[in-house]
Amino acid sequence: MVNVFTTTVGTFRRLFHLLKALNSLLFFVIWLTIRDLYYVIANLSLPRRKVESVVLSDQPGHGGVWPQFQAPIQATDSRSPCPALNALANHDILPRSGKHISYKQMSHTIQHAYNLAPSLADQLTASAYQLDQGRSWIDLQDLSALNVIQHDASFTRPDIAFCPDQGVPHPDLVDRFLSHASNGKSLSLDDIVYFSGVRRAECKRTNGQYSMTWSFLHQFFGSGNNALMYSIFGGDVEDLRVWLSEERFPDQWEPRNREARGHTIMQAVSKTLIIELNINEKQKLRSENTALNETREP
Repeated sequence: MVNVFTTTVGTFRRLFHLLKALNSLLFFVIWLTIRDLYYVIANLSLPRRKVESVVLSDQPGHGGVWPQFQAPIQATDSRSPCPALNALANHDILPRSGKHISYKQMSHTIQHAYNLAPSLADQLTASAYQLDQGRSWIDLQDLSALNVIQHDASFTRPDIAFCPDQGVPHPDLVDRFLSHASNGKSLSLDDIVYFSGVRRAECKRTNGQYSMTWSFLHQFFGSGNNALMYSIFGGDVEDLRVWLSEERFPDQWEPRNREARGHTIMQAVSKTLIIELNINEKQKLRSENTALNETREP
């Protein structure tokens, strides 16, 4: 029955849970920061990993030798909007089904496959916690929820308003992104910043449900994905074409980031800020985009 007493109790109960959640979040952030600082100092002190040994010897992918690739079965396998996770499932490093993946398993796997510091791997995995529902595991397709991992103005997928199935890459959009490599062989940070501005402007123009206009957090997350992609692949167009379009690891590929203790949160945030703070949705278009008039649907 609705009355003043139950309303008051409900208010204090929710306030208590909010304060408890904020306290847990604050502790997590402090703990991540302390751990990340350790890895930053370790990376400054220790030699970089040798070529062909970036992935540790006891992990899949050592020496560029990855488990066999198998394209997902659309009817049964679960896939996300994230090429990094999908590639791991397609090589059976994460479960090939893409289902019932624990957060510890996800963090451990991305840490070793992409040479990330444990602090950064845990931070990236933490974004999925809000979808947990008390299960302690997740299916990759759960990450298609808007603005968790999935975000508008992606380089590999149309906005969710036009494409509800965010588990499948769109090679035509990938090719369009990679065509902006200024030298034809590798993407620079300038190229990534430029195409980010192009995608945001066109998605804002064509998508009545565009969600990034007033959300710096989601804009920052999108730029963070691009910053990590640049650090891990070094902008190599051919490697990125395979990884983004087919969601598999190229033959003999290994991460370009060779830090002894892995790529850190501090490094990732620094490069993310460089990208995000230089994006201009009203920029002057390059000649190839002027010719196309950038009127395609995203």
